[in-house]
Amino acid sequence: MSEGTTDQPPGTQSAATQPTSTDSGPERWFDPSWTKVHPLSPFVRGWVTVIAIPGIVFGYNWQMWADAWQAVQSGEIQRDVSANPMPFILGGVGALLIIVLIFGSFVLTWWFTRYKITAEHVMVKSGVFVRQHRQARIDRVQAVDLRQPLAARITGLAELKFEVAEGDGTAATLAFLKKAQAEELRAEIMDRAAGNPPSSPTTAQDSTGPVPGAEPEGTATADGEWRAPADSHSQPTAPPGSPDRLVAKVPTGRLIGSVLSGWGTIFVLLLILVAVGAVIAGLITASLDPAEGFGAVWPVVAALGIPTFLPMAIAAITIYYQQFSSGFGFTSTATSAGLRIRYGLLETTNQTIPPGRVQALQVQQPVLWRPFKWFRIVVTVAGYGIGEKRSVLLPVGRIEDVMATVAEMFPDLQVENPEEVFTAGLLNSGTELNFTEVPRRARLFDPYVRRRRGFRTTPAALMFRDGRAARRLTMIPHERIQSLSMHQGPLQRGRAVADIFVHSPAGPFQSRLKNQDLDAVQELFEYESAQAATARRYSDRNHWMRPEELQEFERKAAEATAPADGDAEAPASTADQPESPDHQAPADQQVQARHGTAEDHQEEERHLRER
Repeated sequence: MSEGTTDQPPGTQSAATQPTSTDSGPERWFDPSWTKVHPLSPFVRGWVTVIAIPGIVFGYNWQMWADAWQAVQSGEIQRDVSANPMPFILGGVGALLIIVLIFGSFVLTWWFTRYKITAEHVMVKSGVFVRQHRQARIDRVQAVDLRQPLAARITGLAELKFEVAEGDGTAATLAFLKKAQAEELRAEIMDRAAGNPPSSPTTAQDSTGPVPGAEPEGTATADGEWRAPADSHSQPTAPPGSPDRLVAKVPTGRLIGSVLSGWGTIFVLLLILVAVGAVIAGLITASLDPAEGFGAVWPVVAALGIPTFLPMAIAAITIYYQQFSSGFGFTSTATSAGLRIRYGLLETTNQTIPPGRVQALQVQQPVLWRPFKWFRIVVTVAGYGIGEKRSVLLPVGRIEDVMATVAEMFPDLQVENPEEVFTAGLLNSGTELNFTEVPRRARLFDPYVRRRRGFRTTPAALMFRDGRAARRLTMIPHERIQSLSMHQGPLQRGRAVADIFVHSPAGPFQSRLKNQDLDAVQELFEYESAQAATARRYSDRNHWMRPEELQEFERKAAEATAPADGDAEAPASTADQPESPDHQAPADQQVQARHGTAEDHQEEERHLRER
């Protein structure tokens, strides 16, 4: 059975599909080139079962076990065993059989779970009765996550998750390996996904020792897979001249404040007010009947309140814990392979998100965060799906943290004043810096956010801003725009406005803008049809970054995060010329002011061809 497989190039065949004996002989499911995961992997995955079964057995009828213990202490059990031993023998054999079955299933799961890394694929085979073969193309890897649940942290193990562009789920998971081994393997996979040949052929070897008949450790095999010493503790390092650089860090106090200033706190306060109101109503009712008092009313209040409020209280505590755990110890570090983020309280996760794989980015400011000037950043990465936990690029941060993080994803907006453009999109409203707004003729549709809701384009990205109470700024690289659509209802047709949809892979947000001027929307369609096609033609199709692109990215990121130099001159761009006070510029000049001239695009294409 094959799940999550991808097609291999014509004329190639991996070792997993090559016959190991004669052409007429049966194909072996495993050959010596496949590597087993760590022997403790089944116990790390199933530790909850190991603990839950005794808990259920002993907790189902606690009084029965208490009576049995008293019988043992009094000697009654010993007399019963001497008189009739057969029931006790059968019970002991049954309990032993259950234990053997549980541990036997763990051993079989470990034995039949193996993986192999080739020059093109990460492949994982598993299953005893129903077999699965999952593989992910290395050049299509979107991100590599290193995860450590609580049991894995105790045993020093880690799992790797490979996300690819072909679907919304995880393409392949290696669970579990030694942590140092997993870090080395992740670094090697990221280098290969970036299109860089490995400095030395490496992969994770079987943690139980060398495989008989396999090639020596640290050498490449004949069919292209690569191996590393099993007990290697070398840490992945950035390329020379590219040291890791801390981008943002979330203090624990700020994280607690952001969790408590969410809508969950408002909900909890409402529950408390309702509970207090119920108690007051009970006291008033009890005062009407002094003979009975509150004791007669309390059972009714408890019978109605506990079944209602207890589940809500548990849900609120769970939500608080999840939000706190997903942001605890959060740090983001710029590396040669992308932005590496780390977070987690009991379960730690290390993600590496390359800028070239980000489909869209959104900066959010909930209304309750505005007094504290806090923001959050989420991204859409192909393969992550709608799971917002892994899509958070910054759980909470100030404006300087936001600008430093966004600069890693968009190191150059290719405009004269990128900080002003970004700040205007995040905080301001109106048509300054060539942002659009909802036309006055459609102000009945959006009376509150009319001047805030709009878009603008730069040579590097399309920017949507929306929301007045809860602000949002969405940025989509031109080369990542899959398609655009325009929706117009009957009332919108009467006002000559339309909604814009930018189609991208599933993620935590949608790129949508409502009630924009119809002419501006049609103009955006024409612009993106040319700009997005040109950007895709010169963007990296399979790999994260080539060496020369990496150097250019690091240079632009350093310039974007460095203090502005008033004497430095930036290239002129007609996209940043402010509109004249009378707003009566000709239509062709307005097109050039919003999107740039054709000569700008031709010059940009020429530079891209030279690169």
